[in-house]
Amino acid sequence: MAQSGVQPRASAGTISVLIWLLGLAVFINYVDRGTLGIAAPRMKADLGLTATQFGVAASAFFWVYAPGQVLMGWLVGRVNAAWLLAAGLALWGVATALTGLVGGLVTLVALRLLLGLGEAVAFPAAFKLIVDQVDDARRGAANSALSIGLALGPALGTLAGGLLLASLGWRWLFGAMGLLTLIWLVPWLMLIRRLPGPAAMERAAAGPGYWHVLANRPALSLSLVQICFGFALYFLVTWLPLWLVDVRHYSLADMAWLGSIVFVAQAVAALLVGLVNDRLVARGQPQERLRRAAAMAGALAATGGVALIGASNSQTGLIAGLVLAGLGFGLQHVCVNMMAQVFAGPLAAGKWVGVQNGFGNLAGVANPIITGAIIDATGSYGWAFALAAAGPLIACISLAVLVPKVAPIDWQAQR
Repeated sequence: MAQSGVQPRASAGTISVLIWLLGLAVFINYVDRGTLGIAAPRMKADLGLTATQFGVAASAFFWVYAPGQVLMGWLVGRVNAAWLLAAGLALWGVATALTGLVGGLVTLVALRLLLGLGEAVAFPAAFKLIVDQVDDARRGAANSALSIGLALGPALGTLAGGLLLASLGWRWLFGAMGLLTLIWLVPWLMLIRRLPGPAAMERAAAGPGYWHVLANRPALSLSLVQICFGFALYFLVTWLPLWLVDVRHYSLADMAWLGSIVFVAQAVAALLVGLVNDRLVARGQPQERLRRAAAMAGALAATGGVALIGASNSQTGLIAGLVLAGLGFGLQHVCVNMMAQVFAGPLAAGKWVGVQNGFGNLAGVANPIITGAIIDATGSYGWAFALAAAGPLIACISLAVLVPKVAPIDWQAQR
């Protein structure tokens, strides 16, 4: 007889499908949120937006997305996370498609808010499903799938989106992306029937409240890491395409290829660190020091890469900076996620990622507005690049000094 409160797990084949569909959902998530940045070279001019107004539109997504992480982190402990993810994806797919019909700033902001609400489901639901369904020996692969999706979303979105933008225009670009998003629901709804149903209410009653999560040094220190990491990443997602076209004077096609490099490098790094982690776990080797060191190395690489992109005087230097930044983002994201899952455990996974991502995405609220204001005030991206490069450096300091030893938290003792 199964122990009460112990989450049953699906077959190995079903878990493999789950892992890669979660990765695909995150991939779609980042394609859709990044489409605004890809469309910016044409859309900004067509709608008559200043840099500051465009920054407000890009930021609007995070006005809902950041606090929505907290709400969804609470909700995944009370309803089936798989069905919640399906509902969220349907909402953000429709919002993406409708963005192709906007005529001005107000409707654009409204649809970005709707997009943020739908996408807020993705990471809390994915974390909950990984903690509930995936054992320790495959956690590296599961987190790599999320990080690969996070990286390849902007990579393929920038590449394919830039080419579509050049040939069809920005309105058709949003419509096509929204339709492709909704296709994901077909295999996901088939998978849900093969997953064991969670004992949601039992776990919710046993788990910690948000105050207990917020009162923990690990949650606050990793949230700071997420904010600083996100500030640099969202700078590149939002502004890199526009910078490549307006400042470096690349064509839309060249922008698409160059803009994808950083995210391809991020995906490669995420894949490698996940494979290494799972092999070391299988050999019984402790992971705490390795994950922290890899995350710190990733933060330093991201700082150096972003700085090099902004300072480069040649295409070779630009590509080197893009690769270095991408490798850093990939290392840091996978390792920080695995550290968070160890701290949180099954009882707090949803709320933990709600707190961590909620704080982390405040960077998405701030960066587009701050960067837009800097560009309008100075006529240059120089200070914007410097500020973005400082973010991962602060994350490295937090990982070294503020994040305590990574070990499961005894939530029952804190109740």
